[in-house]
Amino acid sequence: MKISTCQFNDSYFPIMDGVGMTAHNYAHWLNEKYGKSVLVAPRVKDYKDTASYKVYRFKSLLLPGMNPYRIGLPLIDVTFQKKIKKVKFDLLHAHCPFISGQLAAKLARKLGIPLVATFHTKYKEDFKKVINNDLFIDFLLNMTLDFYNSADLVWVPNKSTGETLKEYGFVGSYEIMPNGTDIQIPDRTQWLKLRKKGLQTLDLLGNAFIMLFVGQHRWEKNVKVILQALTIIKSKGHAFTMVFVGEGYAMKEMKKIVKESGLIKNVIFLGVITDRQELQTIYATADLFVFPSIYDNSPLVMQEAAAFDIPSVVVRNSSSAEDILDGINGFLIDNDADHLANTIIDLMQHPEAIQRAGEGARKTIYHPWESIVDDVYLRYLDLIKTS
Repeated sequence: MKISTCQFNDSYFPIMDGVGMTAHNYAHWLNEKYGKSVLVAPRVKDYKDTASYKVYRFKSLLLPGMNPYRIGLPLIDVTFQKKIKKVKFDLLHAHCPFISGQLAAKLARKLGIPLVATFHTKYKEDFKKVINNDLFIDFLLNMTLDFYNSADLVWVPNKSTGETLKEYGFVGSYEIMPNGTDIQIPDRTQWLKLRKKGLQTLDLLGNAFIMLFVGQHRWEKNVKVILQALTIIKSKGHAFTMVFVGEGYAMKEMKKIVKESGLIKNVIFLGVITDRQELQTIYATADLFVFPSIYDNSPLVMQEAAAFDIPSVVVRNSSSAEDILDGINGFLIDNDADHLANTIIDLMQHPEAIQRAGEGARKTIYHPWESIVDDVYLRYLDLIKTS
């Protein structure tokens, strides 16, 4: 049975984050296999959509203090309103509770169709970043909970994310729908070609020990702990290269710390990479994926790394660490720069441990989006039929 669906999110290309990639892959694979699927998101100046599915954009402005994120203005976008009213849908799916999510909820009620809402992010921490008022933070959190309580079906990507939602005060039920990745596991020949190109991009030789971080450059993601650990590693005389891919409000200060810490020759900032093929060339160069974030819930980037047999170093008991067994499919550390540095130094001296955990990551962490969306479709279908 073919169905018509729409994904809603406040972040989308050219902003590269996990939630935006999730919404994109839902729309892409549903559109490829199960009927018409479109996506609704804020407009970004000078960016032209090239997706295989239809994208409806509404006016937006840069969100102060949260570069590169934007705040949407769909209510004053007459052209967008006219377009979206002409499309018929069987189900809507909101990937955030704010502008696009509220738009999805309003449209679902108007059309009398089901609304699925996924809780992806630690929103309370986001509120604290830009608002210095506990009462207003509580107000926004209650609005967020009202949104999820009003949805017909609530999804979370893993168990720990569901626990966060409950901690916030959510009183309803939820289901776990895991995340996936659009990156395919390369064979040996493909990997060698990608690696050669990646090393050329980084201007490095193949014998360098290369670590990688891919994601928004935000303090919430513990990037300062990475920089502190790198300083310790260098002070002990170890050679390495650390590559940061992404953008964010903390990048300028990160570069300043790198300069002041004498890490200029050890750290490379590549900025955001929107070309997925180009990003794969960078993954192919890496020995270790360093991701000590205690903010992320179910990072897609860890699956991307796993496609290349690259294990992740994550903080013990964080949401990111939910499926990690220390030394089996990744490595667990305390939330501490010294522990991170010592773990990396030990792994530098034991490449066989990295190889073993990398193989384990590929076997246990990697999940292609196409198979995930097969499950998504079946659950959508059940909800449509029973609504």
